[in-house]
Amino acid sequence: MNLKESLEMLNKVVNENKELIKNEESTKQFLILPLLRGLGYDTYSPQEVTPEFTADFHKKNEKVDYAISINGEPKIFVEAKPVNSKITKSAPQLSRYFSTFPNVRLGILTNGIEYHFFTDLNNTNIMDSAPFFIFNITNYNEDDFNHLVKFSKNLYDYESIKSLAESLIYSQSFKSVIKEIFESPNDDFIKFVIKERFKFKVTQQFINTARPLVQKSIQEALTEIISEKFDIPTPIHNQVMQEAAADIEEIQREEKKIYYSPEEIASLGTFEEFEGVKVVLPSSESYKKLLKMSPTGYSVEKGNPLSDFFVSSVLLQGNAIAGYLIGQYYNNQKDTTLYTVKSNEIAKFLKENPVVVQSGFVNARLGSRLNKNTNEKTYYLKSCLTNLSFRDIPNLVSKVDDIDAFFYSMQ
Repeated sequence: MNLKESLEMLNKVVNENKELIKNEESTKQFLILPLLRGLGYDTYSPQEVTPEFTADFHKKNEKVDYAISINGEPKIFVEAKPVNSKITKSAPQLSRYFSTFPNVRLGILTNGIEYHFFTDLNNTNIMDSAPFFIFNITNYNEDDFNHLVKFSKNLYDYESIKSLAESLIYSQSFKSVIKEIFESPNDDFIKFVIKERFKFKVTQQFINTARPLVQKSIQEALTEIISEKFDIPTPIHNQVMQEAAADIEEIQREEKKIYYSPEEIASLGTFEEFEGVKVVLPSSESYKKLLKMSPTGYSVEKGNPLSDFFVSSVLLQGNAIAGYLIGQYYNNQKDTTLYTVKSNEIAKFLKENPVVVQSGFVNARLGSRLNKNTNEKTYYLKSCLTNLSFRDIPNLVSKVDDIDAFFYSMQ
């Protein structure tokens, strides 16, 4: 069972049986150990996941609930609490465990639902007082999941964990400062804003006078950014701000990532070399299974597993998508034709091939961007698999150094 499946199973357990999980032992059995297994640790091997791990603590008979060993050495200590216990930010018991073993650089305090991750950023082998990451199995987003994956057995690397911890701590601190400034800008910030545009001497009296205007300007600037990003019309006022926030929340709910197993992704088709570019020839049936849609749900926007057209490769120049190899099945899908299409010529390609619009791509949907300076609209293709980009599909992305020479050679 992979991590995604483990989290789905644990959510079901919490929803259906939380009232039956009454103490620490049942929390370990039904919530904590299954997650550790989802992260790849062998909970049936006491050499890898050791329960009631005894260490040379100052207090007699004090034990770690679980010590997780990697390559034969304890690396992670886990302290468990009953599922109904609230986890405080401090963990003195776990901190005592932490300082005993220099090889242990990660501590986890959990009640089976919330997992608080601690390390020693401030002082080596002295556990930080606050967690650098909190994961809630019943309420997490895509970023949370991606962070949790880094604690898997096959990916665990302390230097990577340390980098993640530093990044999260700095990010949380920066956001806290920005939020404080936006909600109640201090004198230095107001002075900075004024001096960025005006050259006169800024007095304290002027700062006090400008404070409400700066606060109002911050709110309006944020609303304009949201309005532009999500095409929300002006005028700008509090009601629009509330509606924009509601729209963003709804978008986030709708776009919650669906994760596909490596086996499912690998089943998209076979890979072949074509003019030096790796090409995937997807099977319509495999996409149909991945999309899990009924025939009535097929559309150009969502992708059409029954379409004769598919994106066979995405061509990158540097990090930018420069073009696509678009395939077309014929002769009952026994043969294929490939079209080279630059990313800024997608609209032209669709105009010349209206049947594509009618039948849809197998694994792509059409998107567009508007350049507000030139008022020019450019088109691009996105993976139709929910929140799964072309870059996530193995061998679908091909890097070409000279994209113009490639397209010229294909003409």
